[in-house]
Amino acid sequence: MTRAAVALALSLLAAPSAAAQKPAPAAGPPLAGFAALQVSVFPAQLWRADTTAWSRGVTWAAVRAAFDSTLQATLEERGLGRKWAYASDVVRIAKRNPTYASDPYALGVVRLRAPAELKAGDPIPTVLGDNLRPFTALGDTRYALIPIEVRAQGAEVVLRLVLVDTRSRTLTWGGELLAPGGPRMAEALAQRVADLIIEP
Repeated sequence: MTRAAVALALSLLAAPSAAAQKPAPAAGPPLAGFAALQVSVFPAQLWRADTTAWSRGVTWAAVRAAFDSTLQATLEERGLGRKWAYASDVVRIAKRNPTYASDPYALGVVRLRAPAELKAGDPIPTVLGDNLRPFTALGDTRYALIPIEVRAQGAEVVLRLVLVDTRSRTLTWGGELLAPGGPRMAEALAQRVADLIIEP
């Protein structure tokens, strides 16, 4: 074997070892790729209490308002700024176009609150697609981030969240986030959602 062949063989043997020692790239937030795209964040939709006393005393309108405003403030503070349309923008669109846009607090998400797996590519309910399209058309966005339901689960709360492609009318992403229940649950959930998009 020539010197060149020996050198080549050694380099080939060393290559897997070098590759194995190379650190894997750190995984970013699952929705980070959408930070540069046009997305509308819709108001939180539904609340479900359980048997715990604290959950039955929740005033959903107040909790929803706190969640929506905190999520907007958090995303803006982390650098997203006004790239996205937020719940306040969606509500403003509805008020300015009452004959065209539907109620942004009642989008028709009941079927998506069921305890079933959310799969990317699955079609969304027809009524939801019909209700979303005017908002994204008027807001010049394509994707809709929708907090489907906040439900009490003992001392905690679970937020079911979906990202929808309003043109293809399919799910792009879906998941559930957990946070402590109680007076500050809106702020805690807003932070969890923001963490999916932009790191603190």
